[in-house]
Amino acid sequence: MSVRTRHVCFFLDYGALTLYSLGSAVAYSAYIFPEEWAGSAFHQSYVSFAVLNTIISTTLSCYSRFTEMGQLKFSKAIRTFAFAYPYVYNSVPLYYRLYLCTVRGCSEKAISMHYMHTAFAWLTCFLFVTHLPERLAPGRFDFIGHSHQLFHICGIIGTRFQMEALLVDMTERREQLLPYMPAPNFSQTIGPVLASTVVSLIIIAAFSMTLYTMPKFSRRGSKRKRK
Repeated sequence: MSVRTRHVCFFLDYGALTLYSLGSAVAYSAYIFPEEWAGSAFHQSYVSFAVLNTIISTTLSCYSRFTEMGQLKFSKAIRTFAFAYPYVYNSVPLYYRLYLCTVRGCSEKAISMHYMHTAFAWLTCFLFVTHLPERLAPGRFDFIGHSHQLFHICGIIGTRFQMEALLVDMTERREQLLPYMPAPNFSQTIGPVLASTVVSLIIIAAFSMTLYTMPKFSRRGSKRKRK
């Protein structure tokens, strides 16, 4: 695989991750919001800002590939922010709901699953940033136990808990939230996903075209840099 093709594959990977983030926001808007915030101005604009976040996230994460060769730490910081910020934004209503549950006490079945998802989400971020355990014992975790392997495992487990929690909330909270929620419509469901997909593909195409105008991202350019 050429250097440029590798970067383009990462661009597509980043675009898919940002769409997953938007899908979470759409589901959270429908089933996760605490009753106190249902129908509020924040709730009504929640998905719209999530769309904006996907555009920012895709742009920053793709841009981070261009800074990777000369400024690895800066590139890592940009990429971490690009994916952490949408997660934090999406989770604001969930965190408030968990806070209310802690203060008031509640017996909702989904709460324990939300806690598990949250724990695995932050563990995933921790592994991505720290590169543990291979930093403590270089060479011993190259094939098994590498942080990137653990990162993906934790991400998958966290997503499983997230989906299970959403299914429970969808069943148990439907009647509770229905009086406060507008009927599902194109502008709050399929529309944002389609718009974000199109914009993300345009962003990815733009960065991909830029790669082919920069010699340093060619195989020859990379070899010269290493020499």
